[in-house]
Amino acid sequence: MKRLFFVAAMLISAMSFSQNTGLVVGKIMDAEVNNAPLVLANVAIKGTETKVDTDQTGLFVIENLEAGDYTLVCSFIGYETKEINVHVDAFEPTELKLTLAASTISLDDLALLTATADKGDKALPKG
Repeated sequence: MKRLFFVAAMLISAMSFSQNTGLVVGKIMDAEVNNAPLVLANVAIKGTETKVDTDQTGLFVIENLEAGDYTLVCSFIGYETKEINVHVDAFEPTELKLTLAASTISLDDLALLTATADKGDKALPKG
């Protein structure tokens, strides 16, 4: 009887210490270059301070998430930012595979940037 009580107590304590958290695992690829991995792309959870970067193979992992719905913001310099809604389950990982496309800039935007930069240059003496 003591052994049964001991085993039951161990199981109950093990279950109380187990974590009910989920994780998101994903890979971010370049839509422009034959799905090459985007190294050091940023993945953040919208509305929180949680941010991770992808590794050399484009993989990222976000751990210790409470079960629920989240919005991931995936970004990389020179590429369009993408927001993805995901559902995290405490008992199985959420897996994603994303591609980011290069961002485009219109000639009007480029002219505006050039004009703004030129105004700053006029303040400098030429020499």
